[in-house]
Amino acid sequence: MKYRKILTLLGCLILIFSKNNVLCLPTQDLKLKDIERRLTDIEQTKKEILREYLKLFIRNHHISYLKDEYPLNRFLEKTLLKKIIQLNQERLRLETKKAELINMYLFNKKIISQVINPVSGEAINPGEYSFKLTPPVFIRAPISGMITNIKYLSEGIMVKVENEKCSVSMFPLSSIRIDLGEKVVMKEILGEVKNNNFLRAKIKCSSE
Repeated sequence: MKYRKILTLLGCLILIFSKNNVLCLPTQDLKLKDIERRLTDIEQTKKEILREYLKLFIRNHHISYLKDEYPLNRFLEKTLLKKIIQLNQERLRLETKKAELINMYLFNKKIISQVINPVSGEAINPGEYSFKLTPPVFIRAPISGMITNIKYLSEGIMVKVENEKCSVSMFPLSSIRIDLGEKVVMKEILGEVKNNNFLRAKIKCSSE
């Protein structure tokens, strides 16, 4: 009986410490799919530990607390319960991180999809526009993104800004404050119109 008990103890300890990798990885820089996978691992580990706990201390309670085996059983019971508590704490930590990532994704998606009038700063819909100006006028970034194209033409400068959802081309600017490949944020001043009384803008956004 003692040898069987020792083997059972060793088996449970191996189960517990072989699952410690679930708790060791940091949550920073985790992607949503990684968190989902780790949450699944935690639930599976809990099931395995609870199965061993039920087998040792519920179904065989008349054997588990025999005088000569009590210290061993008590140690194993405490170890199993401690592991379950650790797993529950890790699950809560991961669920908090998951909620943060989802909220961040929704916020970024909303920001990326927003477009403003490059002259007035008011929200506008995708489309083609010709804004009447009284120069000189500062021209602002209609979206947050990257400067993907700058063309110097006889009539003025064409600037294109793009992000994951939208693309905006504006023409003609008289001067610019940005460089090709530079990242800009919405409402940041890109340049100025000094010589024309209009600004054409073409705004395209995907619905996905």
